[in-house]
Amino acid sequence: MHKITFIWDFDGTLVESYDAIREVLVLLYEAYQIELDEDFVFDFIIKESVGALLRRLAAEHDLPFEELLRFFNREQEARDHMIKLMPHAKEALQFTKEKGIQHFIYTHKGATTGAVLARLGIDQYFTEVITSANGFIRKPHPQGVDYLIEKYDLDKEQTYYIGDRRLDVEVAENSGIQSINLGQPESKINQKIENLSQIIDIFGE
Repeated sequence: MHKITFIWDFDGTLVESYDAIREVLVLLYEAYQIELDEDFVFDFIIKESVGALLRRLAAEHDLPFEELLRFFNREQEARDHMIKLMPHAKEALQFTKEKGIQHFIYTHKGATTGAVLARLGIDQYFTEVITSANGFIRKPHPQGVDYLIEKYDLDKEQTYYIGDRRLDVEVAENSGIQSINLGQPESKINQKIENLSQIIDIFGE
């Protein structure tokens, strides 16, 4: 019998890493001598993603995207100590695990993700953690989610991608699964939540 499965995004969903990301982006703009419009940049990454911002910078300033991405990842990992759990994250994980829901992570964050999960005391909840180190095409391409679906024989109708941005809804849609999202509006496949405690309400029946 197939069971309910959650595939989690990391930054902005399970953990609060905004302060670290902000520091890194300020440093990146300084390093490449690009004028920083803070209001635009930080609104953009909340609505879109850091990856989308770096692609925009690469195109506008004739810079290699992969170089910008390496810079960002390196400096973000140096600030892993700044990352903290989102409100209600541990309660939601514990409650749903007790309900028999299995958990995975699929994130663009790098290989240090596991160490952060261990430091925050939630690594034991996840069957597998997929990061950029796995080499899958970046979201919203479905490759990483499809890998988990095939490997673990997941039921698409009972699998949810939990995120906070538009590309998280898009990766769910591209994979043919459901979406739960902290930032995006209700849609045919997406259920909007205001905080992670609502997951307990939704799946506690």
